[in-house]
Amino acid sequence: MIEWLTPEKINALAADPRHQGRADLAFDIDRRAPLLPEHYTMLYYTPVYASLHYEHRLRYNQLSGLRVNEFVMMFEADLVEQLLQPLSQHPRVVGAPELLRAIDTMIAEERSHYALFAAYNRAYRPDLYPAGKDRVFSATPAWTKAFFWTAGALASRLAFAMWYLMAMEESSIALPREMQRDPLTDAFGPIEKSFMAVHVEHMKDEARHVHIDGHLIDLVISGAPPWRRRLNARLFKSMLPACLRPTRGGSGVRVVRQLVRDMPELQDREEELVRAILSLKDNRAFQESLFNRRIMPMTFRLFDQTSELAGMDKHMVGYDRR
Repeated sequence: MIEWLTPEKINALAADPRHQGRADLAFDIDRRAPLLPEHYTMLYYTPVYASLHYEHRLRYNQLSGLRVNEFVMMFEADLVEQLLQPLSQHPRVVGAPELLRAIDTMIAEERSHYALFAAYNRAYRPDLYPAGKDRVFSATPAWTKAFFWTAGALASRLAFAMWYLMAMEESSIALPREMQRDPLTDAFGPIEKSFMAVHVEHMKDEARHVHIDGHLIDLVISGAPPWRRRLNARLFKSMLPACLRPTRGGSGVRVVRQLVRDMPELQDREEELVRAILSLKDNRAFQESLFNRRIMPMTFRLFDQTSELAGMDKHMVGYDRR
């Protein structure tokens, strides 16, 4: 079994400035720099990517970085509180005061993260993010809103969405670690320093949050009756295809359409670029990049230890059960 940090240790780290994500960063943005390692962008996995000119690929990289920031914001604003508030009332959690304290801290930190990522995006592209408009690429479609609402409504009894939340939070740690390890992209030079700083500060808190997720999963899923564990696993597996399949209304296509608005010379290639994004539903390399053991080691170990998740490789291409 995975040994999670104790709630007492989590709270001690949260109170230590060395392990707290700062929310008061000043941005000195270099708009000629990339925001992401190229393999964090969607078109990178398609043949059309190599056919784009340098300036087009750089702008696409930068827009994709803003999309990544929005996705962090979306999960923290739309999913975290939907799940954690009802789970804090679960009988197994109510009796753990130190864990409740950690949950309260986590919720407050997620709100701070949202503000920090929104501030960076606004500083980077004030034309896309005027005051009062925080999300351009991740505006939540109806099905996602319904999923988040349902996940929250069912959380106290069926907390299957906690597996997804843990995976997303752990993957958000992988990006800043990779940027710190190798801040130089193959094609565009060094990653933009303020973008990296935002993600590094975010990582400090997320490193603790993953352990809170683990405690909650142990208490409300692993500690549930067998029939409920099986139902949680079935619901989790059934939600994955919709999460992994690009759509015409999705954020990947919205980035492409903004690229064309920014660079009108690409207008005659817009549909080609959109089709390339949609083709990723059958692209194994791309699918594996979303969920894999390298970026989600603790989450995958938890999956391995959960007998009800056997056979999940049929639903998640990047999962290799061990």
